Amino acid sequence: MISELRNSTAHVFVDAIDAPAIDEIDAHHLLRVLRVKPSDAVTVSDGKGKWYSCVLKADASIDATSEVFTTAAPSWPLTVAFSLVKGDRPEWTVQKLTEIGIDEIVVLAPTIRSVVRWDDGRSNKNIDRLRRVAREAAMQSRRTWLPNVHGATEMSTIDNLFIADPTGACLDASHRAIAIGPEGGFAPQETENCDGLVSLGDTVLRAETAAVSAAVLMSDYRRKRN
Repeated sequence: MISELRNSTAHVFVDAIDAPAIDEIDAHHLLRVLRVKPSDAVTVSDGKGKWYSCVLKADASIDATSEVFTTAAPSWPLTVAFSLVKGDRPEWTVQKLTEIGIDEIVVLAPTIRSVVRWDDGRSNKNIDRLRRVAREAAMQSRRTWLPNVHGATEMSTIDNLFIADPTGACLDASHRAIAIGPEGGFAPQETENCDGLVSLGDTVLRAETAAVSAAVLMSDYRRKRN
């Protein structure tokens, strides 16, 4: 990791790198929770690879202390699609996928064996919450590329998708989009059009564990290829 990013007191995202403005929630977190001081080094990113070092004033305005740097996009995007699970585990899953470096995080539309189903009234609100979780996790992990969080996506619309299954082939660098099923797994008819099955190990994993395992394995292969 780039030392300026790793050693910064805080990392925050703005909409435009050339006219940065920190929103109220982030300003409160930086100034009141983290208690960032004008002497502390902070990094700012547009979430699209551009970033620079700065200091943060008491009014949440920014003074740049370095030139603008650009972090190259990943060699190839990585996608993890997962079925909804109970409680706060979707938030935990999105948080960990972001920290690991997944680029496309997909919440699958309800499948045949899905236990958790969001109605239309809750869906948009819940996806907005997951996007906020991803943003906060990207700040914590010092990412300069924000992940995309997609909601209610049909499996058939995801290109080159492999299904996580203990009977599948060993995961390798060719597997760049993996779907994690609900507690009861995918029904056979739901996997007919996928590109194949991929194994994450010899044991049956909980859905959130499988998502993180897939993310770690895929990101490790990508890192070794860079």
